[in-house]
Amino acid sequence: GNPGLPDSPIAHKVFAAAERNRTQDGYLTHDEMNDIFKTFDNNNDGLVDEQEFIYVWKDRHLGELSHAVTLFHHADTDRDDFISKTPDLERVFYYFDRDQDGRVSEQEFVLIWVSLSM
Repeated sequence: GNPGLPDSPIAHKVFAAAERNRTQDGYLTHDEMNDIFKTFDNNNDGLVDEQEFIYVWKDRHLGELSHAVTLFHHADTDRDDFISKTPDLERVFYYFDRDQDGRVSEQEFVLIWVSLSM
């Protein structure tokens, strides 16, 4: 990455996994963000609670637990203890998509991921 910019090997890993799902164009789309969401939604009820999030986080070795908890609470934008597609995922996508072009570049993703998990 660029010197001086925050970096996270985990964020690159998550980005790569999501990016591989549909179009390998170097960008995350809404659909690919939904795929990440579905990964964490273990019981497929359209909601991700903190236990599900932490379970998948540990299962996939995504890093420190404290980062998982912080990320979860940042992604739960309406503070109802669940990450839901509406409004949470839409807001998160909007937040990641810095230049508002409807897709998230790897650099955008890593920058925001790092800022959200601290």
